[in-house]
Amino acid sequence: MPRDGIIRFRPLVESDLELMGHWLQEPHVAKWWERAEKQVEQMRSHIDDPTVSPFVVLLDDVPFGYIQLCDLDGERDKEPTLDSQPAGTFGLDQFIGPPDMIGRGFGPRFVSAMAERALNNDAKRVLVDPRPENVAAIRAFEKAGFVRLGTFSMTSGPALLMARDP
Repeated sequence: MPRDGIIRFRPLVESDLELMGHWLQEPHVAKWWERAEKQVEQMRSHIDDPTVSPFVVLLDDVPFGYIQLCDLDGERDKEPTLDSQPAGTFGLDQFIGPPDMIGRGFGPRFVSAMAERALNNDAKRVLVDPRPENVAAIRAFEKAGFVRLGTFSMTSGPALLMARDP
């Protein structure tokens, strides 16, 4: 695939789940997104969930990643760390599927594009929460304009909370 090109987002549909399942089993994805079958079922449930917007990430119309934008306002009762965040905070979760697309600058590009999309649609803040040892993701988020807020104990384990504001 070319190094540059047009990045777009297409809403995830049922027929994408097989590809997502394949990507979730790639070692570079499985390291951070455990239990592929459970993840696919969660993605399926997000297709019609008004609080989560799942997308396939495309480069020149070729799928190469996944990203979901989550409205975190309703998560405050489950995740106390979110109490200090402003109303209108959204979270991003994402991965690049094909191993040959890793380390080529696509992560910061599509994360930044989705953050801008959210912030341009009235989000007050966009959060990401990589594990502190996921150095590559942290570097990509910093390139995408996210700043470190600190390391917190989340329900899923330790996370470096990072934010991008308008």
